[in-house]
Amino acid sequence: MIISDRQREENFQKYLRLLEDPNYENVTFDEQSGGVSAVHIDHKFDSEIGAFGIKKGEYEKLSLSILRQRGHFVLLQSELAAKGVKTPDGILDGSIMEIKAVERVGKWIIKKKIHTATKQRAESLVLYFHKKDLFSATLLEDGWEKFLYDKDSLRYEKSIKKVFCIVENHVVEWSIPK
Repeated sequence: MIISDRQREENFQKYLRLLEDPNYENVTFDEQSGGVSAVHIDHKFDSEIGAFGIKKGEYEKLSLSILRQRGHFVLLQSELAAKGVKTPDGILDGSIMEIKAVERVGKWIIKKKIHTATKQRAESLVLYFHKKDLFSATLLEDGWEKFLYDKDSLRYEKSIKKVFCIVENHVVEWSIPK
């Protein structure tokens, strides 16, 4: 993603404010891209070991880094909430964002990721694919179709406006079909 000089300056000013905010740590400005990332001190990284032998929280950290390197503004927010309340992961370029890892292929996997993110009122969904052979546009399209016509999904307002797929250090923005 290439950002304008104006956006770069806005990101830099946000970066400077975040450096002064005691609620955020790991505040980083990418000189090359102009991207910014920060993590709220109450953000919880999942310590469960995933299918690839690494902690699931690492998927969020890798996503954060890759998005920042591509010029995005990414905040991982506080996840403190009442017991049983799932909060979205944070903010991506001003939109409520949720990060979901795709660790296997299955006919319902993408639908479930979209459904969960919608329940969390996310506007942007980041799908992290640790292995590139798990990613395909067909898988995304099929998951979106299943989501649109699932009875349980019909209960929720369709909040997802953008889907970003992270595939081996690349960011692929998937266009939601009209």
